[in-house]
Amino acid sequence: MLDLNQILLFIACVSPLIVLARTSRGAALDGSWRLAAVAVLVVTAFAITITPRNAGFVGGGAWLLLLFLPAFGLRRAAEFAAEQRFSSAGRIVGLLRFLHPLEGLRDERRLMRGLELAQLGKQADAKQILTELAGTNGRAGKRAAAHLFRIAGDWEGLVTWSQRNLPGMGLGEDPVLLSLYFRSLGETGRREQLITEFRRSAHLLVSPVHQQTFLGSLMLLFAFCGRTTALRSLFADGLRRLSRDAKEFWIGTSELAAGATHDAGIRLRRLQDKTTDAMIRADAKNRLAGDGVLGPVSLTPFEAATVSHFERNAEKQAGSLLAPRAARPASAVMLFIALNVAMFSVELALGGSTNDFTLHRLGALEPSAVFSGGQYWRLLSALFLHYGVLHLLFNCYALYVLGPSLEAAIGSFRFSICYIVSGLGSSAGVITLWRLGLTQADFLVGASGCVMGLVGVWAGLLLGHRHAPVARRRLLSILLIVAMQTAFDLFTPQVSMAAHLCGLFTGVLVGLVMAPAHEL
Repeated sequence: MLDLNQILLFIACVSPLIVLARTSRGAALDGSWRLAAVAVLVVTAFAITITPRNAGFVGGGAWLLLLFLPAFGLRRAAEFAAEQRFSSAGRIVGLLRFLHPLEGLRDERRLMRGLELAQLGKQADAKQILTELAGTNGRAGKRAAAHLFRIAGDWEGLVTWSQRNLPGMGLGEDPVLLSLYFRSLGETGRREQLITEFRRSAHLLVSPVHQQTFLGSLMLLFAFCGRTTALRSLFADGLRRLSRDAKEFWIGTSELAAGATHDAGIRLRRLQDKTTDAMIRADAKNRLAGDGVLGPVSLTPFEAATVSHFERNAEKQAGSLLAPRAARPASAVMLFIALNVAMFSVELALGGSTNDFTLHRLGALEPSAVFSGGQYWRLLSALFLHYGVLHLLFNCYALYVLGPSLEAAIGSFRFSICYIVSGLGSSAGVITLWRLGLTQADFLVGASGCVMGLVGVWAGLLLGHRHAPVARRRLLSILLIVAMQTAFDLFTPQVSMAAHLCGLFTGVLVGLVMAPAHEL
């Protein structure tokens, strides 16, 4: 039976160490994360000394409050900001100030407040806040300075400021500013430069952390190049949570760039009359007044081919190996979770999920039964059985976290094949090692071999495209996951390392087979 206290203790010890390792060469911005990681380790060590039987719960609680919730919250706030939902982003950042010692959170909260006021039409108050922030040295200060140009509609000024203040146009420092730079290029008629810069920089934005920034930049490319159909498709999928008024504005912009001035005029006039967002109202007014140099696009063959490439692959770019579309509904993932839950219900109905006889009847993996009785069906049936509710919850949660992005990248059918083949490889590997006397496992259940197989599939696919810089970075992340799982297996004798490693190895092989035919 899995021990929740032991599992939480492992997380509370390993997760802060990983944070310390990943921020060891970071800038001052990472200092708060190092401080939070050290605090979790100190609390955990103190709990081990005072109350070892509950140390996992104490340390796990510290990890949840000081590391997990702040990381999750900051990512969610960034998504809201990219969707121009500044009020929601500001509330999250405000709450995080009580959990995390990041000094920049106060300035980030003020930045969101300034942008919220600008949306409400309180330009003077917004400019006052942003001007004060622009005088600071942090990340929020640079964003505030850029947004001052944006609110004033000074796109030429923003181009000049970006080129002077953002080495590499903000790449590697604050990719959020890259979207503003892209927009300034489009607003000033520098479409050729916009296409070139986007093509050069797209692979740097496809990390899941910057997914909304990538999709927002792709939106600008389509809008300023008059690709209205591709833009609508993007709004229906990756950017479906963008406000309706913002979507209407960018569709109108795209229609202008495509030469459909009559339709664009009707759309923008209607938007100007009804929107409650003062910034969008001002933008629509400027479009109707003909401010800027936006007009029908005339692209060179190379530029047209570049835009068409992103247009044809918009679906894959929003959900590829390098930019997983985690928000997309994952039918195969939900099906496998439902099957696991259904089988667990059957276990409960027939005697209990921790009843060995019940699990034996339903198909637990027993090497002796497979070899002596020819019961090879157990290789598959064991993948859908679980020993206790905690075992079920952990595997279903891991599948829910890891599965959707892979399913979005390779499709539901391929994902299902990978899941089943990885699980079968895990089962076959375990009984082979048992037959050779290399493992003592004689009774196994659970979907963890399948889940580790999915990690292996990721690794195999990325190995097939290891020339891509982002692929190499993601491979390092996968190696970190494997290292953590191995350490956990050693730390928790109730789980089978053999099943996990066999599933992982099978998944890698499947991924390598698929990789040559898969286009990133």
